[in-house]
Amino acid sequence: MNPKEAIAFDSDELLELEMILVDEDAVAALEFLKRAVWHKILQAQRGRLKCHLDYGDTDTVGEYHDASQDR
Repeated sequence: MNPKEAIAFDSDELLELEMILVDEDAVAALEFLKRAVWHKILQAQRGRLKCHLDYGDTDTVGEYHDASQDR
């Protein structure tokens, strides 16, 4: 699987990114990546992680079948 994420920046973040690129500030670039980019990617991934319980199902074992009981 090849997951892809799309993130959006507000105007302040775009300005900050532009200043980092112009200044070639490595420390600020890493901080920006951690705060703005990585944080948004994690939020996007968390938004997709759903459990059967999120949809109102109350059966926590679902279709579990214990083969040892067939003996």
